Amino acid sequence: MKLKNRHIIILLVLTALCRFSSYAQDVRATSGIDSTVIVIGNQTKVHLKVSYDAKGGMPKIQWPFIPDSLMAKVHVVSKSKIDTVIPDHANPTEQSQTQDLVITSFDSGYYAIPPFQFIVNGDTAHPVMTDAMMLQVRTLPVDTTKAFRDIKGPIQVKFPLIIILMYVGIGLAVLIILGLILYYILKNNKGKVIEPVEIKAPPIDPHIKALKALEELAMQKLWQEGKIKEYYSGISEIMRTYLDDKTRLGALEMTTDEIMYALRRRNEFSEELKNQLRQILVLSDLVKFAKEQPIEHEHQSTLSNAVDFINKSIRVEEPIIQRQTPVTVPPTPVAPPPAPENPPTV
Repeated sequence: MKLKNRHIIILLVLTALCRFSSYAQDVRATSGIDSTVIVIGNQTKVHLKVSYDAKGGMPKIQWPFIPDSLMAKVHVVSKSKIDTVIPDHANPTEQSQTQDLVITSFDSGYYAIPPFQFIVNGDTAHPVMTDAMMLQVRTLPVDTTKAFRDIKGPIQVKFPLIIILMYVGIGLAVLIILGLILYYILKNNKGKVIEPVEIKAPPIDPHIKALKALEELAMQKLWQEGKIKEYYSGISEIMRTYLDDKTRLGALEMTTDEIMYALRRRNEFSEELKNQLRQILVLSDLVKFAKEQPIEHEHQSTLSNAVDFINKSIRVEEPIIQRQTPVTVPPTPVAPPPAPENPPTV
């Protein structure tokens, strides 16, 4: 009797294991990449997908932990939420879970992205894995004999006639108002000496100050003399000071991750500019703290990216009409006394 019960228990266990094994085999993990070849500093997307048949119940899928870097020198810029979709509504039990990763690299070379592992129903001994992927990062040839220049040249803007007439009208109105003010001052202060008022110079705009600082940094030729850390520290400090002056974030006392997290809730910069800023600050941090040694092209491109970020982040503001400095009116000269009618005879 005991032997029969033992056989029944073994049969039940084998049946459960077979069901579990066949259920786990229904889960399929795939991965893909938008572009296997990118230029240094550019970005590409990695797509992760797990498909399964939910007819016998929803499997418990544990997704892999995605750190800030998939591997050395391949960084994760952002990652989406895990979404559950039904590819074919005619067969609702066939479901998929998807997630997208945006990756980049600041070093040229070939990188083998390892497979992603998914744990199904807690079975750590038999994870479901994707295929490995290859990523090639290329550089662009740079002519170091040429001077620094903007990425894009000035754009000629055409003004329609109505806009020109509007500005002319505004200019005439301003001149008339200034003339009336001057006339009123001269009339009410006739014969009085008006003390000149000292006018303080307006504060320098943040973008002008930052661009001037970047120009002075380039003229020091730090990276050409082997002072790589000082060069990237200077770029990082200038960008953080610019963020402080423009947004009052306190960026000089914040880490790169804290800065990017704070900018997520603000609207001063577009997503493209945020990604560009992250690339500049991350590379500067790698040089300062991880003793990274960028290639020669990256020294020049990082400075160009910083200039491009500042130029694109400038807000066009309305011109402010400043009052003219009060005019000092000299005193009216006194006429000499009239000569006598009958001069004395000599």
